[in-house]
Parts: sequence; C-alpha cells; structure tokens
Amino acid sequence: MVAVGAMSVVLRGLCFSVVLFAGCPYAYSQLPWTPIYVGQSQVDLWTRSATGCPCNFNTSSNDCACCVPSGGCSCGEALPSRCAQCGLDQHCTNMCNITLDGKQLFSKSGRGFGQIKSPYLEGPTKCTYKFIPDVGQRVELQIYRLLSIGRHNGTACEGGWLELEGGARVCGRNERFDRPVVLFSDKSVAILHMQINENTTRSQFLAYFSFASNASSSVGLPARGGKPVSNEVCDWEYDEKSCRKGCILTSPGYPGLYPPNTRCRYRITSSPRVTVNLNFTSVLLSHNHCTSDYIAVYEGRETTSSLLKMLCGNDRTNVVHVGSQLLVEFRSGPEVPPFNYNGFVATLSFVEITTEAPTTVTMESTSKTLEMIRSPSRSSHNGRYNHRDLHDHRKDQGSASCDLVVSGNEIRSGHHDTRGKLKSTVCRLNLRGRAYDTVHVSITSYNLSPVACKSMVEIFDGNLEARMIGSAKSLKRICSPAERLPRALVPVSKYIEPERYSSTGRDMTVILQRSSDSPADEEYMDVSYYFHDEREEGTQQPASVCDVEYYGLSSPPEGTVIHPEPHKLLTSQGPVKCRQHFIPAANQSINITVESSTKQASSNSCYTKCGDSGCQCVTKNRLDELDHLLLVSETGYVVSCFCGNYQEWLPVGVRSWTPVYIEWSRFSNAGLNFKAAYKFSEDPYCGDHTTKKPEGEVTGGNLASGEIKLNQYYQQKCTWILDSSMDRQLTIEVKSSQSRPCAAWNLTIHEYSKNGDPAGPKLYTFCSRDQHKNFTLDWKMNTAVVRLQALSRTPPQYTMKWRSDFVTANTRKSGPSPAPNHVTGSSSNIHDRHNHRYCAFSLTIPWWILMTFLRL
Repeated sequence: MVAVGAMSVVLRGLCFSVVLFAGCPYAYSQLPWTPIYVGQSQVDLWTRSATGCPCNFNTSSNDCACCVPSGGCSCGEALPSRCAQCGLDQHCTNMCNITLDGKQLFSKSGRGFGQIKSPYLEGPTKCTYKFIPDVGQRVELQIYRLLSIGRHNGTACEGGWLELEGGARVCGRNERFDRPVVLFSDKSVAILHMQINENTTRSQFLAYFSFASNASSSVGLPARGGKPVSNEVCDWEYDEKSCRKGCILTSPGYPGLYPPNTRCRYRITSSPRVTVNLNFTSVLLSHNHCTSDYIAVYEGRETTSSLLKMLCGNDRTNVVHVGSQLLVEFRSGPEVPPFNYNGFVATLSFVEITTEAPTTVTMESTSKTLEMIRSPSRSSHNGRYNHRDLHDHRKDQGSASCDLVVSGNEIRSGHHDTRGKLKSTVCRLNLRGRAYDTVHVSITSYNLSPVACKSMVEIFDGNLEARMIGSAKSLKRICSPAERLPRALVPVSKYIEPERYSSTGRDMTVILQRSSDSPADEEYMDVSYYFHDEREEGTQQPASVCDVEYYGLSSPPEGTVIHPEPHKLLTSQGPVKCRQHFIPAANQSINITVESSTKQASSNSCYTKCGDSGCQCVTKNRLDELDHLLLVSETGYVVSCFCGNYQEWLPVGVRSWTPVYIEWSRFSNAGLNFKAAYKFSEDPYCGDHTTKKPEGEVTGGNLASGEIKLNQYYQQKCTWILDSSMDRQLTIEVKSSQSRPCAAWNLTIHEYSKNGDPAGPKLYTFCSRDQHKNFTLDWKMNTAVVRLQALSRTPPQYTMKWRSDFVTANTRKSGPSPAPNHVTGSSSNIHDRHNHRYCAFSLTIPWWILMTFLRL
C-alpha cells in the first residue's frame, strides 16, 4: 500500500506538470515560481466559453458554459456562465471558508492544482482557506491580484492582509503582481487567512494553488537531511550521519516568501578531522534591509561564538570550516514590499580530512579568490568616525590611471577626480563595500562637451564587473553636452545642490564615457562617495540625506552615535536635518543619553533650560533658523531641545518603550556637536501583555534605580489584555502614592476591540492624584484592555490588581444566574490567591473549582 501511495503521488506530479505547468530554471536574482498557462480562447482555468453547451439543470437549454473536458464542472443554475474545478463547483458563488483536499480534488478533477477567486466582500470580514496535501506533497500558492486588502505603512501591513498561517503576510490597495507573490507551506495542514479589519466595499484576491511534489526540483527543494527541533518554529539539527547523501538548509517556506520577524537556527555537528562544506547557492533577502534580514554563520553552537560570515541582499558564499560545531542563524524583520524575496538555500556536506586541515575560508560569488574570514571587531563600531578616512581617500591622487577601485575595508569616504589622470575613452570608479555597507555618491562637478550624447556619465547600482543578470541597474545617465561647475566657481544665487544616489547593496559603479582620449580633451567627472555600515550605523533611509534607523532586534544592543560627519552630507550646504531613529522591539526599552558636546560659541540668540517638563530651547527667533538638537517621542512630543552652549545640563537621557529619535538640525555651516549613548534592553516591564489569569497584580517598579535622576525622562506605553473564556464580572483596582498631573502619566481601561488597536472605547481613566480607585466592569465584559501611558521626568509608581467573579446556579432546574451586584472584600495579595464568598440562593465559587466541575 505504501508503494502504491508513493506511485500515486508521482503520477499526479507528472500529470500536473505536463498539462499546465512548466518548470522555471532557477535564477537567484528573482523569485522562482511555477507558471500557469490559460489558453487565449479560454475564459478562465476551467471555462472554455461562457455559452454554447447544454445546461445540467435544464435539458432544453444550450446557453450554459462549456467546461474544460478534464477537470471542469458546471457551476449550475447559480452561475450558468461559469465552470469550476470538479470538487469545488459547490463554491462557485462564494469561495470563502472552504477546504481544499489534494487527494479528493485529484480523484474528482484529475488535477493537483486550481484557482482561488474570493468573492467581492465588504469589510470588516475574513475568509479562511484550508489546504490538506497528500503524502509527499507541499502546498504552493501564487497570489496574482489584491484589491482593498489592507496597505503597508512602511513597517507592516495594517487594515488587512493575506497570511499563510505561520508564514508570510501580503497586503495592498490595488496590486497586480506581474510575477506572482509565491508562498510555500510544508505543514500537514496549511491555512490561508484573508483578514479585513477596516470598512471596505470590494475586497478580493486572485490566486492559484498547487499540491506540488516534495521531490520536484524545478523551483527548488525544501529542507532535507536535518532534524527539526521540537517545540521550535524553524530550528534544525544537522550531523554527518544524516547527511551522507547530502543535506539542504533552507529558509522557512523556501522557495516562497519567507515569514517576517523570524529567527531560525541551524546547528551543525561534525566529528574531529572532518571538514564542513556549506555552500549558499542562492540568497535573496529583502534589499537594503541588512540590519533586519540577514544570515550569520558562527563558529560554535550559540550566537556568542565567533562570527565567521554575514550575508544579506543577494550575497552568496561558500564556507569551508574545520571544527566540531557550526551555527547558521537566519533573521528576518518586518514584511517589506516589493514581495519578491525568498530567503536562501544552502547545500551541506562533510568531507574527511586526509591532509593538513585548511583554515576556514569563504568563496565569494563575485570573485574567484579566497578570503580569510575574520570576526568583525567591536572596536570598529566606536571608532567608525575616525578622521583617518578623510585623508586616506587622497591616496587615489597618486594613481595615473583614471580607473579607481575603492574597497570599503580600507577607505570609508572620499572623492575621485579624473582631471590630471591619463586620458582614456572610459574611466571607471568601482566602489566595493563590506557585507553590511550601502554606498552613496554625488557627482559634484563634471564637463561633457560633445553633442548628441557622444559622452556621458552613468551611475550604476551594483557591480558591472560581476557580469550577472540584474547585478547592476542604471540610476542616472548624464549626456553631453552638459556641465556642472565646482561650487566655488558658481554664484550663490545660481548654485543648486547635486543629487545623491544610493545603492541597494554593497556595490556601486560610476563610469565616464568620453568621445575621445585626446590630450586636449577637458572632459572629466569629480565624484564624492562614502560607505555606510547599516549594521553598526543604522539602516540608511534612501529618501533622505542622513536619516538612519536602529532596530532593537538587529542593531547592536548598545553603542554611541555622534553628529553627522561632513562626508556623510557629501556636498550638502545650507540647512540640513538628520534623524537617528531608535525602534525597540516588543518587550524592549531604549535608553538614550546625550553625554557630551564640544563647547559651542556663546550666543545670545538661543540658550538651553532644563526642568521637570524636559529641556527647552529659549529663543526669540525661529528655531529652524538656529543650530539645535531634539530628543523626540513617537508621538512627535519634544522631550528635550538643546541649543547654544548646553554642556552644563549634560548628561540628559530618555528611557522609552516606544520609538524615539534624535533630530540634528544644522542651519550654519558647522552645526552643533554631540555624542550620545544608546542601549536596547530586554524589558518585560512594559510592552504588550495578554493574560487569561482570573486575577493578578502588576506593580510599577522603581525605574530610576541606578539611572540618571536629574535630567532623565521616561516614555511608556504599556498594554495589558485581560481575557477570559468564561462569563465573569471583572474588577480592576488601581493605587498610587504619587500626585502627578494626568498628562504626566495615566492608566485607562477600555473595551476590547478585535480590529486594529485592541484598546477600544475608553471606559475609565485613573490619574495618580486619584490615589485609590476600584473599577467594576459590566457583567459578561469578559475581555478588557488596560493601558498605561507616561511621558515624565518621574517614573510612574502604581499597583494595578484585577479579580474575577464567576456565578453558577445552586440547582440544575433554576434559570440563568444573575450577575454579581456587589463586590465584597479584597485580597491583600492577589497573586495566586482566591476568595470564597457565599450568598443565599446563588453560589460564587473559586474559578479553579468551577473549571474542575466543567471538565467532568
């Protein structure tokens, strides 16, 4: 029977591939997918024509749809002009909340694939699609069309989405994916959720599904040879015994879109005198998000071990390692459009050493040479603003050639001027960054004299020398005749700042193409450039000159930042604003302390004054016409403002459980100098919490302990969802010994909202000056939300307790029990203690006794 079942799967896979599918040769530069072909004379996948065939519900009519002979069945009287896949024809008019069983569909239609076209729906609403693959199959989904299914706010989908349970999430207002968004699932049951959380009039999506064979190699393979770790989402163990025929490591759902906010660990164990060969044959991670989406290889079993290699974007490498332990960690951040990334696949093999053991090496995909792997030095983080870089870039002036290759390992900023170099028809500037670098260039001046674009300057995102499809994209082409004079030669009234261009990966190329190489030729280009390390210096925001973001999950846990260096602003003159944005993860806090500043020139136009409400800039002028520095909360509230000579107030800090940023504004040629320290801390005190405990207690601890007290400010947003599956009356008690303004901090109680923010309509507000209050919620309001919000120099001090009253009748013949109409007594310690109360005709009993009876 097992052999028959396996043969059945193979035959289905063959039939499936021959009829409608063609395997796509894999290319690392794009997401693989399985094309589905519909004939031009065919209405859809199962309908050949809308009319012309007998109706199965009316023998006298020939005006019904003609179905595909193999696999198509009429939708019947409900939709006479359409056919559907046999086995799904009962869902023609409402393809929502359905189950697609691969085995049953094949038995009825002879096909292991089909189409999902959701009905036009009004939101808020939701639909689920359950896929049950047969033995030896995995589920593939191709999403072609989205209409009014949420939107992406820059960090996540909101308002609605399509989500493969445990996998990726996709959203869009009106999206047609030319190459479909591809999702894979290797679960025994895969569930696709269509979730709409807002008011819409026509939400819909179009997708194809396939029960594909696990053995198919046309679009990639799932993980093979390792053992999944119990109770972990995507952790695996590999050893040489299980990899005698070779092993494969893949990201979750490969070769489809990988899930967001995921951490996978692949631990590899080998015997002594065995070489581990780990070859990353394909890597396609979200571009320009190296701080959140990356692969790290460690020499050991934990991330505290020595780091051997980091990969992001579409980096590929081959790691050869001698040692008993190796760890591969895959991290992903928020889902980011365009949805065209699919993670990685790597082959793993073990080779017995018969000669002297080699050193651990990597082989880059864009180079034929081997490089030694070195762990990145932590000292490079604190010393990344070394002014040595500003002088090292002058080394290119000693070269006679107009070609220049700049390595980010050696030089971090500079400029390349082809004047004074040997004349050549083509001059190249090749900028090669480190693993986590992005490159930024600006054409400060140039001269292109011939007519009709016979000379040009062109900027490419990527490495032209790699000779790979899609490895370089043209960002800008300047055709002759054209001229841009150096700033010193242009009147101020006519000067326009040059544009800046940024790479998505670690490489950029700038080419000057001359019409001739005559010595009299005065054509040239002068290019300014710098490398930006996203892991150590934050994720550079492409639409700005100098804005960066630090994420609590992927950035270094602590470090220092300073004012933007001149080379980071390239040739920018005049007013500039730069933001350093710090974004803690759930149950993290961020602590930022402005530690020092060089002494500023005394100025009567602006000075700094600090007090209980933060530091303020005192000036009679407009603030945007002055050099200043801001610490700003997520809501836009300015926690502190610095201007003039503000050294005497330092250090000034803010501790926040929500995002906060430093905004540096330069109006003069110099701007204010500053140095600040930051630290992301694991902090379960605040954040989002959900509990089903019927009673409990939360106490605001002494956050000021061990911290700066004079000018330390606290910003908090904590949410507790108190949930119960049983009918109850909830009482919430809040106490505080403080007497602070309600704007400094308050605690609010809300109804629970299923859509969007869980904090629905507000019921009650507690301010510290209230000292002590009890809030009794309505009977059967089983779920409530408590939220604390604070922005204050003094951390909030409070105790919040909750308890539940459950009621049951004293006889099986009586009617429903009334709600408790009063609350008696209170527990001195609510943690894990329960009150017993008795009434004349009804009994209020402890929740744990009630649950025991319900189980009987």
